[in-house]
Order: sequence, then C-alpha cells, then structure tokens
Amino acid sequence: MISKSFLKSSLIFTIGGALPMVASIILLPFYANRLSDLQYTQVSFFISISLLFQILFSYSIESYFGIEFTRLNEDPVKQKRFIGTVSILLLIIGAALLLLSAAIGNTLFPHIFPNLNMDFWPYGFYSILTAFFNSYFKASSICLIYQKRPGFFLTANIINFFVTIIISVGGLMIFPDTIIGPIYGRLLSGVVIFLLGQMIFSGSGTYSFDKSFLKDLWKFCTPYLVYVICGWTLGQIDRYFLVKYIDKVDLNAYDLVLKCFFGIEFLQNSLSAVIFPKLYEIWTKNKENSTTKESNRYFNVFTAINILQIILFCLCIPLMYHWLLDKPGFYRAEMYIGLLASGYALRSILNFYISTILFSKKINVLLKISVVSAVFQIVVVFIASKYYGLMGAIYAGLATKVVQVIFSIVFSKGTFNYQFNYFKIIVVPFILIAVNLVQFLFFPVYNWLFYAGQFALFSLIFFFLFRNEITAVYLQFLGKKSGKV
Repeated sequence: MISKSFLKSSLIFTIGGALPMVASIILLPFYANRLSDLQYTQVSFFISISLLFQILFSYSIESYFGIEFTRLNEDPVKQKRFIGTVSILLLIIGAALLLLSAAIGNTLFPHIFPNLNMDFWPYGFYSILTAFFNSYFKASSICLIYQKRPGFFLTANIINFFVTIIISVGGLMIFPDTIIGPIYGRLLSGVVIFLLGQMIFSGSGTYSFDKSFLKDLWKFCTPYLVYVICGWTLGQIDRYFLVKYIDKVDLNAYDLVLKCFFGIEFLQNSLSAVIFPKLYEIWTKNKENSTTKESNRYFNVFTAINILQIILFCLCIPLMYHWLLDKPGFYRAEMYIGLLASGYALRSILNFYISTILFSKKINVLLKISVVSAVFQIVVVFIASKYYGLMGAIYAGLATKVVQVIFSIVFSKGTFNYQFNYFKIIVVPFILIAVNLVQFLFFPVYNWLFYAGQFALFSLIFFFLFRNEITAVYLQFLGKKSGKV
C-alpha cells in the first residue's frame, strides 16, 4: 500500500519540479505579444542555447547522484563527502566551459546565426551563464529529493518561479522593443537559485574533493550525456535548419506551438515516474527479464491516458491562442497542430522499450537508439526543410519518431522477453497518427469539431479495449485485488 506521506511528498516534488516549465509557458504570451518577430526568434534561440549548455554543465551528474547517494546510505560521512565532491566538480566543469565559451563564442556565433543579428556579447554569454546557474541548482535540488526535504525543494522552486516571471515581465514593460526582459529575467533568477544551490550543498555536504568517486561517475555520466544531447538534438535541431528557409512569422508560430507541448511532455514524464517503479517491482518479483500481463496493463493505461490528453491539447491550445495572443501570425500553427501532437502518441511505445532497457541496465542499447535517431533526424530534417520548408520539417519530425520506435524494437531484441498484445501497445498509437494525417490531407483548416470527434472515437475504443486494465491498475494503486482482469 502506498503511504499518504509518500504520495504527499511525491506530489510536492512533482509540483516543484514543474514550476520552471510552468513559468516558461506563462511567459510565452508576453514574449509573443511584446516582442517583434525578430526579437522572438532571437529569444527562442538564446533559450535553446541555454538548454544545450545546461546539459553540458551538468554532465548528467544529477542522473547519477541518486544512485551513489542511495548506495552510501550506511555511511553518512562518505555520503557528505560525495555531496561536496559533486558540488566542486560542477563548479570546475562550469568554470572550464564558461572560459571556453568566452574564448570562442564570438567567433562561432556569426556562423551559427548569420541572419538574426545575434551577438555573443552580452546576451549569448548571459544565456550560457544562465545555463550554468540552472544546472548547479538542478543538481542541488536532486540532493533535496534524496534527502526527503520536499518543503525546501518547493520553496526554492517557488522563489525561482516568481523571480523569473516578475523580472521578465517587468523588463518587457520597462524596456519595450528589446530582449532585456527575457534575458535578464532568466539570468537574475539564475543568480538567485545558484545561491540557493550553494546553501543546499554547503548545508548537506563536506567541501572536500574525493577522487575515488570519479571513476564510476565518468563511466555512468559520459554515455548518458551523449544520450541527453541526442534528446536535445531531436527536440531543437529542426529550427536551426528552418531559420534559413522560412520566414520568421512561420518559424515563431511553429516554435510557440512546440513549447506549448511542454505540457504534454511534463504529463508524460510524471506518468512515467509513477509507472516505472511499479514495473521494476513487478519484474524484480518475476525474477526474469520478461514482460508480464500485469506490467503490460500499465502501458495500456499509459496509452489511453496519453492519447486522450493529446487530443485535449489539440482542443485547448487554439482556444488559448485566440484568448491570449494579439498577433494573428501565431494562429498559423493551428492547421498542423494535429500532426505535431500525434507524434507524442508514440511515447507510450518508446517507454515500453526504454523501461525494459533501463531495468536490464543496457545503457549502450539506449545510447545506440538515441544516436542513430538523432543522426537520422539531422539528415532528414536538413533535406526536407531545404526543399519543402516547414511542412517538410514537420513530416520529417514525425518520421523520426516513427524511426525511433523501429530502432527501439530492433535494437532491444535479446534485452527482454517481450510478450504483449501488439494491437494494444503498438497499433493504437499509430491509429491516432493515421487519423490526423488523413484529417490534415482532406481538411487542413483547423476545426475543433474534428478533435471533439477524435476524443469521442478514442474514448469508445479505450472503453471496450482497456476497461479491465484501467480498473485493475486503479485497484492495484489502492492496494485492493481486482476481481476480473
């Protein structure tokens, strides 16, 4: 039975972790309404650069932290040395990358952004500095999670949330027709959370650099870093090609709708965080690397919830556009919102294979899938955007998600004994893609009635297909036995 205290702390950690994403979404209408087309494009790329460097600064240490911290539970003294070592290592990596970027950034920027009037000094460097602050705070916040300090975690993220929004919006109003607000809003809130990170690390660890931790850390973090960089590539690289071939209005509309889908990604990640531990528990008790009827139920439930939330997003986002945005140019994204959204339906299939790969500790398999998928996307999106513009990039992005699924199936052979209903786990998400492709080809103009029809259709499908699984999973979480499965 899951305890109330566990549910309460999990909810607090989930809400706190979501606040940076919520702040980003709240700020989107302010950016869209108050910045020119060029300025919005510039801010989007500065944020993209910041996201990439946040990955580099962190070196995926936050993903390794919990593993080593948990292993050292019986040795609190060594545990504190580990925390101190992580803090010092992050500062060393940060200083090295900041110096390197300061040395070469001014040379590289004109080649990466030739037509956007984007200078490395000062805003490019500020974006990278912001990434350093964010990565340092993120690692310290992971420390709070494993120390079971949800109150401090939530407080720190609330402070970051309000400082970011207040400075960003205030800057947009005080300095109109500039990007001072968005840049300084992120930078100054970064300074605040960096100081909070210092407070957390200094209060939790011993400032000593213990080299004995480095070998295992490098071994885990290096391949995982490549995996995370590939994730950034899959999510960001298309805009770096499109900026050369389409006008800024179309690029900004495309970028804005993709940022709106951060909400879907957050809900998917939250659902995965709930489901994965249950799966690992089931497979551990099963004492063999094999899927079971019980574990498959969780993916069936994930599929149903995921597809229905995707359709709801397609219904709600255009309504929010007309309510919050003053510039009709952003409404152009409505026509292809279904195509973009349907690609997220494949996340249930990817999670099915990723969970088995992680459980069997086959990180190299995961790395192979992500690297090959990223290379495929770079090549296909480059060609498609050059010759077919925005729609080429959209179809290429959808094709990449399909290829990811194919690679997951092919490369994971031998990792697990897979026994499952192919229609429920594989076919159903592709039905949503097919529906949206046909809908776009024959009815390209957005009409909310089509998505209301989709919601009704898939609700019926899931009622007849998954009602037993949904009931069984719900009862399991309540700690009760189901009668019929």
